[in-house]
Amino acid sequence: MLRDLGARLFQSRRVFDSVGARMGGVILGSVAPVSVLGGVLVWQDYVHLSEASLRRGEAVRLTADRRLRHDIDRTTAMLETTGEFDADGDRTMRFLSLAQSASGMKYCFLAELDQAGSVVNQVTSTVASGGGCEGVGGRPTGDKTFAEVVTSGKRAYARVVAPIAGGGGGFPTRVRFLVAVEPLDQAVSLAGPLDSTGGDVFADAAAWYVAPGGELSPLCAQCAWSRPPAGVVASLTSEAQETKSETASLITTYSSYTYGPVAGVGAILVATTRLPREAHSLWMLGLWILTIFGLLVTGLIGVMVAAHRLVVSPLRQLTQDVKMWDQSGRFEPVNARSTPVEFRTLSNVFRRATGRLARREAELERSIARQNLLIREIHHRVKNNLQIVASLLNLQGARIRAADMKEEFMLARDRVRTLATLHRHLYVEGEVESLNMGRFLAELGPQLMEAAGEEARAFITLQVEASDIVFPSNLATPMALIVSETVSNSLKYAFPDLRSGTILISLTQTGDEVILVVADDGIGLSASQGINDREGIGLQLIRGFARQMGAVLQIDEGAGTRYTVRTTLSARRAEAG
Repeated sequence: MLRDLGARLFQSRRVFDSVGARMGGVILGSVAPVSVLGGVLVWQDYVHLSEASLRRGEAVRLTADRRLRHDIDRTTAMLETTGEFDADGDRTMRFLSLAQSASGMKYCFLAELDQAGSVVNQVTSTVASGGGCEGVGGRPTGDKTFAEVVTSGKRAYARVVAPIAGGGGGFPTRVRFLVAVEPLDQAVSLAGPLDSTGGDVFADAAAWYVAPGGELSPLCAQCAWSRPPAGVVASLTSEAQETKSETASLITTYSSYTYGPVAGVGAILVATTRLPREAHSLWMLGLWILTIFGLLVTGLIGVMVAAHRLVVSPLRQLTQDVKMWDQSGRFEPVNARSTPVEFRTLSNVFRRATGRLARREAELERSIARQNLLIREIHHRVKNNLQIVASLLNLQGARIRAADMKEEFMLARDRVRTLATLHRHLYVEGEVESLNMGRFLAELGPQLMEAAGEEARAFITLQVEASDIVFPSNLATPMALIVSETVSNSLKYAFPDLRSGTILISLTQTGDEVILVVADDGIGLSASQGINDREGIGLQLIRGFARQMGAVLQIDEGAGTRYTVRTTLSARRAEAG
């Protein structure tokens, strides 16, 4: 049994020996429970706090709307019923007094008016009804019953006007109206049949009637409410005009505002503040946020410590070992017992791979060294063989008495010497695939002048202006032979009868294009065609070498002869590769 338990513990240890298992367990164990719990709690409290004040404000507005609508309907029904009777003044007064008594003395102005707005009969106002609102009776017009809200001073009033039926008994018809005026705050604050609570609707809120011009009239005469900022009123009215429901809401730091229509006679603005229970919820929300933040920070610290011990530290050690291998060529990993198995496996695999790589690199270096040695030996032997051939041609040419045959032997000798010089440069510089043409031409020019003899050197000057341009070997050989042929032609044909002059060799590069110019100021190609047929093998070789290079050859005549060869290096290097 103990053996099975030990085996299980060993297997569980091997499972958690990997970096993925360790990091996954630490992260899930630290973050998941805290994140889920904190997210649910914060979301619930946030929704409750952000919408509670607005819900109370909207409830106040709807309650005020129901109460005012019900009060206006009752007043309208009472005035229309009274106006349907064809009564004289005394009877009308009795009806109005009865209505005032039945309403609980709530009307501050209840009277019969004529068409001019003069009071015909009026029920005495009472202190309970507010009194002193005769000035808002107005001058009624029209022949239909209507209700409206009017303001006088800082107070708003609900006014209902109903026409009285026409006169009878042969008397002319007189236009008369019944007018009932009630303070708006009294109409919406008294409990009505549609209010199940039977209490004051403004117990936890403040409300104002909003006149068309934006003026505010409080719906509680005894309440010392602070008026909302003008910017809030303007913002809410503007937003309400843009919506179909004509309602708007706004939440500020300490208050919530709700704006909307009421009883079809105007609009009210309701302001609600945070209740103690809401403040307590907000405090609990802050406490939960701090708790969640503390748990998350603790979890993250744990994750960071675990990541450093399980991942960062072994990775840094492995990086240091790789850097040491890069500098010294030896990879010797340092694996502690706490290093995860993945890093230990990687270090061992990398150690074996670097060992094989080091052995392979050593073999390649030895092979490259042998190859370079063989190539140098080949160029050295080719150069020696070419020099031997040139010497043989020189000895054989010295024994020939015919001038034209001797000249052909000397031309062949010069071409072989040019190739020997080319191979010597390749051998000395140790580069098989490229050649510095600037240094090569600086040596080739004097060599060609030396072969021309002392007599030619006394009257002819050679100028070499060549940049240090690296040519691929497949381009360097034909370029060197073109220079040899053109300079040889100029030495032999451009300056007859010991004529003095100058030969210029120029090699320049513009971008990827290389331009070779060989020019002389001699008698010119046309004038020298009659001398031993200058369109012979020399020009044929020049044209053939130009085609081999893929170059453009241009021969110009004027004050002498000018050979221009244009080619590009990129295509030539690609062919060489």
